[in-house]
Amino acid sequence: MNGSESKKISISNLRYKYEILMIVVALIVIFIFLCALVLFLLFFLGAGAPHWIYGGILGLMIPVFGFFMIRFMYWNSISDGVEITNNQLPEIYNVYYDLALKMGFNTKKLKLPKLYLVNGNGVMNAFASKCSLKRRYIVIHSDLLDLAYKFDEIDLIKFILAHELGHHKCGHTNIWRMILSPFLKPLRLDKSLTRSQEYTADRVALYYAPEGAMSMIYLFSGKYMGSKIDLKEYFNSIDLHDESIWLKLSNFLSDHPVGFRRMKVMKQAKENGTWDVHGKFF
Repeated sequence: MNGSESKKISISNLRYKYEILMIVVALIVIFIFLCALVLFLLFFLGAGAPHWIYGGILGLMIPVFGFFMIRFMYWNSISDGVEITNNQLPEIYNVYYDLALKMGFNTKKLKLPKLYLVNGNGVMNAFASKCSLKRRYIVIHSDLLDLAYKFDEIDLIKFILAHELGHHKCGHTNIWRMILSPFLKPLRLDKSLTRSQEYTADRVALYYAPEGAMSMIYLFSGKYMGSKIDLKEYFNSIDLHDESIWLKLSNFLSDHPVGFRRMKVMKQAKENGTWDVHGKFF
């Protein structure tokens, strides 16, 4: 991918094929719920409304709750961490900054999210969120950065940072998205929405930082064992289980695509020489 190509790509092209479908389903469910709520309020309130009505009304307070919650989450996350800047872990910040510029950040419309390091305590994770309506941030666990410093897996860190920036770029951290999941939860589809967003973020990372894609195996084997894994044998074992109904169920009930699914997408992208690969939804 060259610089001109990175400017041409649209967010709609980067999105996983079922992400918008899940949003539409959520909006339909919300519309039906609101219609039912209005009908009950009009015709049954005088006779004593069902208890779930009050729960529904509280559900409409989610945006207000979210307004305060995102601030609490921000300070709860970063107050025990370290902000990564051009003077603090500059080798990581430079990778992050160059990647963010390539992805269209650091503009009036899309400001550069702050990047924080926190102690992972053995957990390899990173996440993107907001601390206000417009201010974004990303948190990365120390166990992931261990891979960069101990095993020279800087390409994996770049892939993960592109993934998290992808969440911001594609609007996954917008507060209105918080409203959708509670309405999908009774249908057991809330995790499907999150899973589709994770696939989208992976597609973004495959487009902007494909070199680190196969190193995602570290997330599923550990930071010390990842370099020991024979990927060919790993994928051979996946093929023995990939169509199991239990694997499909496990994937459906997970808010992230399970490791087998994510790694097969990485492998297919590498073999096809393209980022434009869609993982299995179920």
